[in-house]
Formats: sequence, C-alpha cells, structure tokens
Amino acid sequence: LPASTRKERSEAQKLALLAGLSAARREILDAVQSLPPTQRDTPFLGAWSVKDLLAHLAGWDATNRQAVQDILAGRYPSFFQYYDSDWQSYNAGLVRQHKIEPFEALLAAVESSHRDLIGYLEAIPAGRLLTAKAARPGGRRTLTARSLLAAEARDERAHAGQVTAFLQTLTP
Repeated sequence: LPASTRKERSEAQKLALLAGLSAARREILDAVQSLPPTQRDTPFLGAWSVKDLLAHLAGWDATNRQAVQDILAGRYPSFFQYYDSDWQSYNAGLVRQHKIEPFEALLAAVESSHRDLIGYLEAIPAGRLLTAKAARPGGRRTLTARSLLAAEARDERAHAGQVTAFLQTLTP
C-alpha cells in the first residue's frame, strides 16, 4: 500500500480506538448520573459502590497513561508488578487514592482524568500508538499500547453494564 494509504488507515484505526474508549466512559457516566443520590454509596459490585467504581476509573486513567508512556519507551508497563488476583490490591489502592467527596467533585475528576488520557493519546502519532510494544521482562509475551487500550475499553463497557444492571434492581 502507498504510504499515504497506510497513514490514513492508521489514523482511522487510532480514531476508532479512542472513540471506543470515550464511548465506554460515556456509557458509565450516563448510567451513574441516572442513579439516585441515595444509592451512590451502596455496594453493588462486590464491596464497591458507584463512588468506588468512579475512583477506580480515575486511577486507571493515570495508570494507562503511564503504561502507554512505558510501552512507547520499550518498557513493559510498571503497574504489572502489582498484579494479584483480579488486580484486587491495586484496584483497592486506586480507590483509596482517587475517591473524593463530594460526589460532584469525584465525577468532575473522572471526567478530567479521562480527558487528560484522551488528549495525551491524541498527541501520539497513529502509527506509533498502534504499533508500540514492549516485552515482558524475562518472557516472550509482548504487550502493545493498542491492546492495552482495547482491554480498557472492554473493561469499561463491562462496568457500564454492571451499573445499568444495578439501576434495574432499583426500579420496580
């Protein structure tokens, strides 16, 4: 393919990736804003409330930004050193670090952290963002920035479904 066609295809793939991230986040925020204020602290996802989920999202925005920076530099993302069963300890730390009051401030922080992540990603040339990869230390497995971000979008769509299901339990 001509270089201009490859570049256009890469740019379209990058735009689709970022649009998927933004749409997944919008689904969660729309669902959360439909929740009655009295239910914002109610556990619905294991021990997590909607406020905990939002803090988790803000934390992963920062984590994913750093992870993409690591991958672009050829380093395996540093957050993997904290992996445990379903990221429980890491997620708990993110919630402690990013959960703030009042709810409106938390919501604004989550929207801001996502805008910051998307703005950072938009500034990376499409070809670089889509092909950057890093090998796991001592292993054969590699991780791409593209697969990391696609996994985040899938995770956020799953969380949107969980919030929606919780909302449905509140409506008789």
